[in-house]
Amino acid sequence: MFTNKKSLLALSIASAFALTGCFSDDDSNEYTPPGPGPEPEVVVPPEQPAALGAVVYGNVVDLEDAAALPSTISFFEAGVASENIVDVDGNVTATVDSEDGSFVFQIKDGVDLSQVTAVITAENYVSKAFVVDLSELSAGDVSVELGLTSTDAEGLAIATPVEATISEDGTSATDIEVPVDNGDGASSKIVIPANTVLQDANGAPVTGTVTVKVTTAKPGSAAAAAIVPQGLNSADSTTVLTPSGVTSVEMVNADGVKIKKFSSPINVDMAVKEGSAATLDLSSQNEDTGVWTAEDQDVTVVGEVGSFTTDHLTFFAATTSSPVCATPVRFLFSGDTFPSPTGLNLRISSSDIDATLPGVKGNLTVPTPWVSFFGISDTAETRVRVRDIEGNVWFDSVSEVAICGDVNVALTAPDVVFQSETLNVTAVCSNDTDVSVGASGALVKYSRANKASKVAKGDGTGNYALNNMVEGETYNVTVKYKGSLSSIADAAFTVTADGTDEVRTESIECAVSTGGTGGTGGN
Repeated sequence: MFTNKKSLLALSIASAFALTGCFSDDDSNEYTPPGPGPEPEVVVPPEQPAALGAVVYGNVVDLEDAAALPSTISFFEAGVASENIVDVDGNVTATVDSEDGSFVFQIKDGVDLSQVTAVITAENYVSKAFVVDLSELSAGDVSVELGLTSTDAEGLAIATPVEATISEDGTSATDIEVPVDNGDGASSKIVIPANTVLQDANGAPVTGTVTVKVTTAKPGSAAAAAIVPQGLNSADSTTVLTPSGVTSVEMVNADGVKIKKFSSPINVDMAVKEGSAATLDLSSQNEDTGVWTAEDQDVTVVGEVGSFTTDHLTFFAATTSSPVCATPVRFLFSGDTFPSPTGLNLRISSSDIDATLPGVKGNLTVPTPWVSFFGISDTAETRVRVRDIEGNVWFDSVSEVAICGDVNVALTAPDVVFQSETLNVTAVCSNDTDVSVGASGALVKYSRANKASKVAKGDGTGNYALNNMVEGETYNVTVKYKGSLSSIADAAFTVTADGTDEVRTESIECAVSTGGTGGTGGN
């Protein structure tokens, strides 16, 4: 029986092979192992943004207390709106409306520009044009401080605006007379004769209700020099012009159209310095473009009043001429150490001169072209003040000192403690928080409330230096991201000046790639 059962089993197996072909290689089939599968996905950080190039960072401030002023800054070259001033994104920026008085700009790539005129306006302040020196921009950031004079400053007189109705032909049936007198030597008066056609800058008649504003200053006062727009004197001149009297006249209609010309001359009177010559030269400056012009007519002086006629409106200065200071003007410093890297702002002011030299970092020899440009004569005497960018006073001569030659300045640091900190800014990928990149190339600004702003210099890896902050004070910080991180919204936050380094993290959605292992870009 055993043998028969074994034979039957063998027969069954043989039959199965014959019927199914299993375990047979007759059809040449070969076994193929499974493939490696899809490549793994990895999150890739953005490319490290390039470092921000050199910038001009400026502040519009109150001339006396250095408080930051909301203002409008317009840039001109030879009287034409500049097309070469750009923001840090490369956009042409001929006009900046600044809520805190600060502004930052660069020069368009490929353009060689040594200076630009900035015309500044701010509510309750006298408008003024400044010439911004750009010659040092190739060596690094340039700091600028532009100080305006308050309309209630001592020595100023501003007429209550006078309204007049102008007919369709651009004339008034009666004389338009606008006097101003502060009772302390600041006085001026304009008279526009009846039937004179009021015209805009293109010569077209201006109609409707017009408002006339006259601003003047007491001759010989500090305010008289402070409101004179820069550019009255040229660089490298052998003589300098000194204002003996100044007045500014502005007219605008209800539609905002400015009256700039007249069909026939109008009459202008203004107070001049006691003892002025019987005849003075006359210069005018277009307050809209910052361009100065030497007028053909003279100013006739009777007593302490200078009179002239003109067919246009602008800022006027009756001037005398003096030899320029031919001796090197040097400011020699001693005492406490300059704050780094911003340096200090040096201001010289008198009844003849008002100029600020920003970012001084050591002994300074005023470049020869700027000696005449600032109007420094061979007998010039001014008050000398030195303060930091936040307005802390480091030196004040109080009285006027001779500045044609060497001027000794002993610095005394203010009675505050300064702290410096490092701000680290990192962009972290939202789709993989282990992947990040240092936020280099950003524009980082910081300031105390109502104080001038500073630009924090970056090291190219996302670290920024917050230098010379007053201990215990709160600083407002803004960050504008650039390059591969430009999609991140501008940031605004506060830090406390306590010497502790700060960290800021931003989130950004990063690209995804296959293969590789990811990583932290630039770190």
